[in-house]
Amino acid sequence: MSRSALILSVLCLSCGGVVGPEDGGLTSEEDAGAVDLDAGSDAGLADAGTSDAGFTCPAGQICVDTFPFTNDNDTAQSTRDLFDVYDCAASNESGNEVVYRVEVPASGFLSAAVYEAPGVDVDVHILSSLDSQTCVSRGNLHAKADVTPGTWFVVVDTFVSAGVPQAGAYRVDIGFISPSAGPCGMQTGVMPRVNDQGNSLAMPATGKIVVEAHLVTQEEPQPYPATFTDELEAHHALSQSRTGFVMHRAQSWAPLEGGSFYGAGIGSPTLFPVADEGWYVNMYWTSTARPARGTRMIFRQPGGSRAVVVSAGYETGPGDLTWVGGTPEETHFYMGTVHGSILTLGLATDQTLPLGPRVCSP
Repeated sequence: MSRSALILSVLCLSCGGVVGPEDGGLTSEEDAGAVDLDAGSDAGLADAGTSDAGFTCPAGQICVDTFPFTNDNDTAQSTRDLFDVYDCAASNESGNEVVYRVEVPASGFLSAAVYEAPGVDVDVHILSSLDSQTCVSRGNLHAKADVTPGTWFVVVDTFVSAGVPQAGAYRVDIGFISPSAGPCGMQTGVMPRVNDQGNSLAMPATGKIVVEAHLVTQEEPQPYPATFTDELEAHHALSQSRTGFVMHRAQSWAPLEGGSFYGAGIGSPTLFPVADEGWYVNMYWTSTARPARGTRMIFRQPGGSRAVVVSAGYETGPGDLTWVGGTPEETHFYMGTVHGSILTLGLATDQTLPLGPRVCSP
């Protein structure tokens, strides 16, 4: 068994089906991504059932109340075809769909990611009620929404191209995170950076932020990656299992940049916890100014309350001083930002803050 298969097998002991490898590439509506899925998974289509609490899952729905949740399914086998167009997009979704009834325990962040078999194009939607006109988010790869406690719906629907439904096998992951909340105080000072000619950056700093690549962690055994994609699917699955954060991860390993393997940060991967890698930050700090590994920093919307607590000290970059710093795709997905977006970054006053999404008090 390959190292990738072994890690995926361990991660899926509690899954509702066999988790197939993830497709890190982007796809268009017409060109579905290729993922090796087991179309015959015993997860099956939606069936009514009774939970331990006595709640009966409605017929034709799959009920979800634990996260992250994973299900292998097949829209070609579904008999439900009630939703054709959603008010959050004009795409033709007139093929068959599968409905997931999601019980959200608190206010927080709901996300869903879909992985398609070859030749399949299904899209994922988040609805506030079982009505296509209450769509709050949709995507060809993933969808996300800030939600309140109660019942929400994730619908995987079949895209129709030139009159032909692109139905078939897929895997969907559904995740929910309740962000931490409270003060987001940041330390004031300066950050000496490589080649800044003594013009150290005033902190906190507001400016452009890079989307950074992934780094190897302490739970990933040697041999370390020899290419941009070696064992990358296993890394994505491992990160999701440790952080609980669901998205369709697309970034590859960091380039060699003088290291002996792809995905190398500062020092040995044995010093890099998986959860820290999921929420890391870098700056072009000098070696003497670089924070200790695990130091908490905060990304925050300029003037807003949305934030992510990130872990510093594991990598240096980006080398262009016009960029304030960098962070992986997980941070950007939650923040709703892209490569080059403007964020405020600073060292957290409270170094006990939990990593990940946070809502800052005024």
